[in-house]
Amino acid sequence: MPVGPGGSPTLVFDHDLYPIRRPRQKFPMSARGRIAAILMLILLAVLLGFLFNRTTAVDLGAQNRVMLNLRELEKLDAEWNVNILRSRLGLDTGYEALAAPLPRIRQLQAGLHDALSMTRGLAAPQAFEQMNAALREKERLVEQFKLGNAVLREALVYLPPAITDFKTDLNGIEGALVPARTVLALDGALNALLADILRFNLAPDIALALQIENTLGTMLIQAAAFSPAAGEKVGLLLRHARAVLRYRPLERAIDVAIRGTGSTESMDRLGRLFNNQFDEVLLQKQRYRSWLFAYSGVLLLLLIYVARRLVRSYRIIGVVNQRLRGANETLEMRVAERTAELKAQSLQLEKLAHHDGLTGLVNYAYFIRMLDQALVRAARRGTTVVVMFFDLDGFKAVNDTFGHGTGDLVLQAVARRVRDKLRAEDGLARIGGDEFVILLEEVGTREGATRVAQQTLDQICGITEAGGNPVAISASIGISSAHGRSGAVRGGATLLAEADQAMYCAKQAGKAGFCLSERAEWRASASLQTAAPYPASAETGA
Repeated sequence: MPVGPGGSPTLVFDHDLYPIRRPRQKFPMSARGRIAAILMLILLAVLLGFLFNRTTAVDLGAQNRVMLNLRELEKLDAEWNVNILRSRLGLDTGYEALAAPLPRIRQLQAGLHDALSMTRGLAAPQAFEQMNAALREKERLVEQFKLGNAVLREALVYLPPAITDFKTDLNGIEGALVPARTVLALDGALNALLADILRFNLAPDIALALQIENTLGTMLIQAAAFSPAAGEKVGLLLRHARAVLRYRPLERAIDVAIRGTGSTESMDRLGRLFNNQFDEVLLQKQRYRSWLFAYSGVLLLLLIYVARRLVRSYRIIGVVNQRLRGANETLEMRVAERTAELKAQSLQLEKLAHHDGLTGLVNYAYFIRMLDQALVRAARRGTTVVVMFFDLDGFKAVNDTFGHGTGDLVLQAVARRVRDKLRAEDGLARIGGDEFVILLEEVGTREGATRVAQQTLDQICGITEAGGNPVAISASIGISSAHGRSGAVRGGATLLAEADQAMYCAKQAGKAGFCLSERAEWRASASLQTAAPYPASAETGA
């Protein structure tokens, strides 16, 4: 301490030795803290919004529409194959059915192309391009098939009657002016040509083609002894026969090429890739949801910490904790409700994927699966599978007269009444419009199948009113069947096509009846049994 005069201590107030402590300036620090707190809150809100957006960004409806479009494209491709087969077998007189699915196929391709944005990586786009290439190649081959098939069909239609007419001429004036040995030789050549052409059309063979060429050469040599008119007929026969020799192997090669395009395999691969991509998106959503819960926990702790720091009051802390607990319970309830809603939506979507929305019956895709499984069981057990394809007669008049609302009531009534008369293990599907299919297993005899067909006709004809409007409808039913391993060999698509063809036979026979396919099989016998179409009144129960 400094000493004053006389040695007495002296108090010295020196600001340099003992500076006065001024109050700390809190306002600038508080302003910076508020700015930092606001920035932190903004950052936390942005992160929370990002996590929440990632947990709700999945559009399940769009994903299901993509898969339904892909299934429809597979169905159209399968129908396209059936139409190609029908044209090759001569069941369709024109080629309109081969071009009918193309607009819808292109529309579905465009929709799938737009859906590629929902996938990651290059696998799905590459699979889509492979599918497009396969369908384009298939379309090009179908155009070649139509050109060759038209010429081949014309030649096959021309040859049998032309040969018969020419043989008649040989027995008349043409044969009277030529040695009998030459007439007999040319007649034998004509017989050989007709037989070999028909065999070659069924099974093209190089040796058989050479044999036909030898026969044609023989005919040319022998035709020189006849009149110019006979020579012209021989020339026409040669031209059409060589058309068969040329276009039948070409058609067979085109058919092999169509099967080799791999359109079905590429669609299956694309479907698997879409499924995998969508599953990955759902897993990612679950991960983000977990992070959101963890982040919510962090926010909860942070709020508690801030509350303790800002407000040192246990009462306020209790209120805050109570509110936070309520918010947590509400969040859990909402999560539980959302989970239950998603589960219900998944079950509904699964039902919609397998069932018809109007009648509640199974749809075409699920019916094909049921039919394939039934054929496998029949092959294992040695039983009979029956397919009944029926189309409503008079349904268009109901729609035109009373509107589609009444038509929908009629379809529902048909589904309900037919279903009530079937066994629990039998199948009933609506495959489109007013077309239905019945699947029966373990049918012992043809009479059992026709009894079911008669019951079906009775139930449908018994519908006389819908929505207060009088209606009069019936049905035309086509029946096909396969026994044991034969059904698995022929395939469900072939069995369904045979039933469809038999249904058209029933319509041609006057409608309101049923017709059995010529290839229907019964019991343990694998021999084909034929039955002509007959009206519904021709069969009775039991």
